[in-house]
Amino acid sequence: MRTFYFLLIFCCSFMSSAQTYHALINENPYFIDEINTSQLKENQLLIAMPFAKNNVLNPQQKKQLKNRVVVKLELVYTKYRKATSFNQKELNKNRLKELNRLVPRLFENRFWDFKLISQSNGNSPEACNNMFHGFIVTFRPNSTKNTLDLEANYLEKLFTFMVKKDSLDNDSTERERKISRLTTRFDKKWGYIHDTVWYADTAVPPSIPDFFYNQTLYNDSTVLNAFDRNKNWKNFIVVTDVTGSMSPYIAQVIVWLKKQEENKAAKYFVFFNDGDETPSNKKKPLETKGIYVTKNKGLGQVIKTVTKCMRNGSGGGEYLENDVEAIINGIKLYTDADEIILIADNLESMRDYDYINKIKKPVRVILCGAENRINVQYLDLARQTNGSIHTVKSDVSGLEKIKENEHFFIDGNEYMYKNKRFHSVYKCIWRHTVKNSKSY
Repeated sequence: MRTFYFLLIFCCSFMSSAQTYHALINENPYFIDEINTSQLKENQLLIAMPFAKNNVLNPQQKKQLKNRVVVKLELVYTKYRKATSFNQKELNKNRLKELNRLVPRLFENRFWDFKLISQSNGNSPEACNNMFHGFIVTFRPNSTKNTLDLEANYLEKLFTFMVKKDSLDNDSTERERKISRLTTRFDKKWGYIHDTVWYADTAVPPSIPDFFYNQTLYNDSTVLNAFDRNKNWKNFIVVTDVTGSMSPYIAQVIVWLKKQEENKAAKYFVFFNDGDETPSNKKKPLETKGIYVTKNKGLGQVIKTVTKCMRNGSGGGEYLENDVEAIINGIKLYTDADEIILIADNLESMRDYDYINKIKKPVRVILCGAENRINVQYLDLARQTNGSIHTVKSDVSGLEKIKENEHFFIDGNEYMYKNKRFHSVYKCIWRHTVKNSKSY
């Protein structure tokens, strides 16, 4: 199990907004002649501000940011200065503050990439007034009924490929150039059974959906790594988010289950899509629904359940999901489970976060998409349930032992516990050398 250290920090008592702004405005800028706003993509939004000022020209744009998952934030300004005393960093900080005031949620959990863009065109206030200043916000693209169906199709094709490959791996006879052949065997329980044996040229892995916003995620191994590192997990329920963009990770669940088909440690599978097609304004914590459950009766039944759940989802790009409701439903159906394995989308938060105290079994959270930072809500969930956190590299347990004001690192990122919640901590200057540390 990966070791991480709790550090008692003397110079910073809390993850303040000032730290956030300081870290962002001191990024190295990317220089460009001028931003071409006509090349804006469908999943991008311009939040314009006047030259040399920090007010948002259209405050109503906060509605467009309300339920979206932001993956990138770019702050655009001009290099030109009318006065040598002008402080560009101070203006950038004030612009960030204004965006934070407009959309506080955006800075509560900062997973997005950030870039400062300095435009070199414009050598007078008049010229600069005609250039764009402000933010370019890039969202994770909305899922649609069509894209969800394509993701479900991919998972079904993956299952078919695995069945064919398994047949090939177990067949030692000479293969002719045919698509398949039938063999007959006798089973004591079922009598004579006819099996289809597939040939090598038919066992082709499915193509990755070409609509997918980030195809590199299909090379991610977060879920498989977590299961491989924790073979001691027994008698558990697997609870999985199957909203849009989760197919790369659901595929890993399928691969893992196929590898250990004879191992019935996973008793139940629970899949959730955050309310089927319920409109956002009608979704209530613990009453959102869109939850599909199956007992572990084999890979085929699991595939059938997960694709049904996925296809019945509404798409969209909301940043809230009903994780807690799904966990509670799973526990009600299988009360003897020792623990819960939650496969969660790190970029999205829990719609029912305020109810994590209702979960009375340890939750092991496998976080998908946690390359930048961990969503602190899942740290709170793991601590509340005496569970653990699992990223592509690390297993983090013992969170319930962290004391008030203690700092610690996971995968190089800093966090702290204060006021009964975890918080992200950004760049800070240490005043003392830490002598006492704990390893788990």
